[in-house]
Amino acid sequence: MRKLLLVLMSAATLLGTMASSYAQEDWRGGIRARIHDSRVRIDRGIQQGSLTRHEAGRLNRELNGILAKIDRMKADGHLSDRERSIINRDLDRLSRDISREKHNERRY
Repeated sequence: MRKLLLVLMSAATLLGTMASSYAQEDWRGGIRARIHDSRVRIDRGIQQGSLTRHEAGRLNRELNGILAKIDRMKADGHLSDRERSIINRDLDRLSRDISREKHNERRY
């Protein structure tokens, strides 16, 4: 009886771990890190003076739009490969926009 209980507990733990890692792989597989990096780059640009408030506001609105899109896509509980590629494309565009704004010569 003890062995059976131990086996069942081990199986439940294993399945729980697998299910939680599967549910989080879409979100943590790079998208979450890229969103965090984008926020840090925008904040650092403001602190260093390479981004104006207007530029930072526009970039933050773009990032918030991406986050809203992620929420809509995750309504069914996960992100498909196609949805992940769409989000990564949007994050690529945001990254280019951040770089472009940080390296332009307008400062007012």
